[in-house]
Amino acid sequence: MRQRAVSIDVTNKCNLRCRHCFYWRTNNPEELSIEGWKDIFRKLPKFIYCSWVGGEPLLRRELIEVGKERFLINEVVTNGTIPIPSWNDVSFFISIDGTKRYHELIRGKGTYELARENIETTGARYLLLNMVVNSLNYRSIERFVSEWSNSKVLWVKFSFYTPFSGGENSLFLPFDKRNEIIDEVLKPLKENYGDFIFISDSILESMKYPNCLEVTSNCPATRLILSLDCMGKIKYRSCGDMRACYMGAGAICEKCGHMTPHYLRAIYEVGDWEIIRKSIKHMPKGLALRAIKSLLPKNYLKKITLWNRQRTYNGKTDEVR
Repeated sequence: MRQRAVSIDVTNKCNLRCRHCFYWRTNNPEELSIEGWKDIFRKLPKFIYCSWVGGEPLLRRELIEVGKERFLINEVVTNGTIPIPSWNDVSFFISIDGTKRYHELIRGKGTYELARENIETTGARYLLLNMVVNSLNYRSIERFVSEWSNSKVLWVKFSFYTPFSGGENSLFLPFDKRNEIIDEVLKPLKENYGDFIFISDSILESMKYPNCLEVTSNCPATRLILSLDCMGKIKYRSCGDMRACYMGAGAICEKCGHMTPHYLRAIYEVGDWEIIRKSIKHMPKGLALRAIKSLLPKNYLKKITLWNRQRTYNGKTDEVR
């Protein structure tokens, strides 16, 4: 299966020191110049999708401004404490780790209100929240969803904390606790909030133990995503099999809680229409159908085209071409 996307570490620098994060611990200030990145962009295969990560990628937004023109679909993963550019051709994934109390225990005092202010004041349309569920914040999931359900954000998604070699691993949730959260919290939230919860039934089952071990042992992300560090070099996974991993070499693969491998499995191996539909719905207008047509098996194209003609936003037809 050919690679479909690229993940780029814009920088290792970050303005926060989050308890669960591994990027700032690398203490590596080196970054490839913009001219160097331009050369890499010219040599890259024609990827449709790019995820701009860090560190805090908006600390180096000039690189994203140059690079995003190279890709049809772009997402920026940000902590939200830096003003969010009013780019309506980009999806912004803002990391909010629960309610204010728990978010600030993890990310620092004042970070919650600052992120909320930047979300409310940006002109960007495609705003999405990501909560990393851990042993500290899991009790706040339901209230977190309730607090944001009437905001500007289009949907929220969930991952579980992934432990790292030599990292702060007290935040790791045992597999039995993960299963309990999926069954007793995430499934009911999906039923109650509909498309606001960016997940599907097949993904929820895939993330449960022991199903998750089958996914992480043959991780779709390592096959479908080319992951580059801030020097433009491939990031390899920790188990020594020389496959690229956006989490980097320190991640403990068998305990990985990230949603992305399960999302990719749902699309490319299961053919999960529920998550395909949700993905199209909140992609930037005018780009979604083109991107999906280039990524999915041909038997889905007719179904997607018919559904796309019936899409509505605020009661008005909003067909993506």
